[in-house]
Amino acid sequence: MGLLSAAIRIAEETEFDPTKVTPGVEGFIFTGLMAAGIIVLGFLLVSRLRRNSYRHEVREQIAEELASHEDGRGGGGASSGPNGPDPDAKA
Repeated sequence: MGLLSAAIRIAEETEFDPTKVTPGVEGFIFTGLMAAGIIVLGFLLVSRLRRNSYRHEVREQIAEELASHEDGRGGGGASSGPNGPDPDAKA
């Protein structure tokens, strides 16, 4: 109990100077870590957005290729695989 009362008495006796209030080294380090974390999150966000954009472009290209392949086939009776019409099919 004596230590607590001594700390309170010392805190009351010291005068508060508002010009000397600083965050200190801990505040500087914390701010730097927060800035570094935000920058890393920004890079991760940009890479994820770029990856999604590329996936969307590839899906559109695949859809266009499939549509042009279906239009070029003309609805004939020959079965067609990924490499074109089946050569063994009777025409």
